[in-house]
Amino acid sequence: MKGIPKKYAEGFNWPLAAVVSLLLVIGLVNLYSAVYFWGEGGSTSLFWSQLMWSLIGLVLMFLVIISDYRVFYRIAFPAYIVICALLLLSIVTGSAVRGTHGWLKLGPFNIQPVEFAKIAYILVAARFFSDHPNPDGYSLFDLWRPGLAMLVPFVFIILQGDLGSSLFLILIFVSLSLFAKVKRRTLIACVIVGIIAAGGVYSFGLKEYQRNRIFSFFNPEADVRGSGYHLVQSKIAVGSGKIFGKGYLRGNINKLKYLPERHTDFIFPVFAEEWGFAGSIIVLGLYAALLMMGIEIASKARDRFGAFVAMGVVALLFWQIAINLGGVLGLMPLTGVTLPLMSYGGSSMLAILVSLGLLFSIHIKRFMF
Repeated sequence: MKGIPKKYAEGFNWPLAAVVSLLLVIGLVNLYSAVYFWGEGGSTSLFWSQLMWSLIGLVLMFLVIISDYRVFYRIAFPAYIVICALLLLSIVTGSAVRGTHGWLKLGPFNIQPVEFAKIAYILVAARFFSDHPNPDGYSLFDLWRPGLAMLVPFVFIILQGDLGSSLFLILIFVSLSLFAKVKRRTLIACVIVGIIAAGGVYSFGLKEYQRNRIFSFFNPEADVRGSGYHLVQSKIAVGSGKIFGKGYLRGNINKLKYLPERHTDFIFPVFAEEWGFAGSIIVLGLYAALLMMGIEIASKARDRFGAFVAMGVVALLFWQIAINLGGVLGLMPLTGVTLPLMSYGGSSMLAILVSLGLLFSIHIKRFMF
C-alpha cells in the first residue's frame, strides 16, 4: 500500500498538470474581469459560481485520475444510455436558455447533459475501435456502429436547438475515424455526404438567427447594430488590445458593456483587450501544449482503448478551442461554443476536467501496469 502513492507520483504528468492549472487560474482571473463593471462591482456571483464548479471539477478529475481508465471500457455503454435518456428528458422537461432546451434542473443546479454526451460518445467510439481493429482501413459500412451511436445523441441535441454542440459529435466521429484509418473511397464518400448534409441542415435545420450568424460572418459590417454587432465588437476588443493590452480590469469595450456574452462565448476578446497580443500568444501556447501532451499520451498508451480515448479528448479540446476562437476572431461563423477552462459554465467545466482526468489516468497507468 505504501508503494502506491509513490507510483502515482512518479507516473503523474506534472507538465500537463502545470498547463491545466495555469489555464484554470487565467480563466478565473479573466472571468472576474469579464463580470466586473466600472462603478458597479459587477456580478461577482458568477465568479464565485465558476470557482465552485472548478473545485468540484477538480475533485472529479482527481477521482478519475486514481481510477483505472479501463473501468470506463466496461461502463461506456451504460453511461451512453443514461446520457441519451437525459438528453431526451431535457427536450421534454428541460428549461430553455437562449433558445436551447438543453438544461435540466437538479435542485439548485442547472445541468447541461450535452456536455457529458461528448465524453460518453468518446468512450463508446473508443471501445468500438478498440474491439474492431482494421489495419487495412475502415470502409463506410464498417463504421455504421460508431456512426449510429453518434447519430442518436446528435438528433436529440438538434431537437434541443443546439446546433453548435451537435457538430462536436460529428467532428469527434470524423477525428477518431481518421485516427483509426479509413479507406480513401470512404473518405471521399464522407466528404460528399457531409456537403449534402450541410446543405440540408442549412435549408431545413437552421433557425433564422443561425442563418443571420452565417450572413454576418461574410459581411458583419452590413448590419453592425443587428446580426453583425457581436462579431464587430469582438474584433474591436481584440484589436484594441494591441501588443501588451490595456491592463487588467481596464478593457473599456468590456467594461462599458459593448461586448456581448463576455463571460461565455466572448471570453477571449475580454482577455485579448486587457493583455494584448503578448498575453494572447501565451494562452494560445498553453492550449497548444495541452493538445500536444494529449497526442503524446495517446501515442504511448498501453492499449487501443486508452489511445482512442486520449485522441477523443484531444479532438474534443481542439475543436472546441478552434471553433470558439475562429468565431470570435471572424474566421468562421459564430456557433455559441465556449472556450475550455476559460468560459463560464458549470457543466462545461465539469466535463472538460473529467476528460482531462482521463488523460492523466491513461498516462499514469502506463507506468503501473
